[in-house]
Amino acid sequence: MNHKTLSLTAVAIVALVLGACGEQAPEEGASAAPGAMPNMPAGTQAAAEHTGHGTLNSIDVAAGTVNISHEAVTSAGWPAMTMSFKLANPAATPELAPGQRIEFSFTTDDGGTVTRIAAAE
Repeated sequence: MNHKTLSLTAVAIVALVLGACGEQAPEEGASAAPGAMPNMPAGTQAAAEHTGHGTLNSIDVAAGTVNISHEAVTSAGWPAMTMSFKLANPAATPELAPGQRIEFSFTTDDGGTVTRIAAAE
């Protein structure tokens, strides 16, 4: 067997194994879905609601997003990080200001959607 035949055989075996597991091999150069968390399989915890605490960095009412530096969220398997979230209700932020400590609830679908946000007590 030459190297080309060996390589094609290896690719075929991997494709068969992944097919048997119900998985598809990623296309060369493919990246994760927009907003997907690294190393998080698609659909993981998408329906679950999580609670986080952090600092509100910015609010973009026109875009319906907030940027939050949050502590680790163990229920979602997320480390502490700064990220933007969509707002399920963009009108939910009028009493909040950048720099304020907050607590919020969110789902991980579509990269993160805040379902509740309030000043931390």
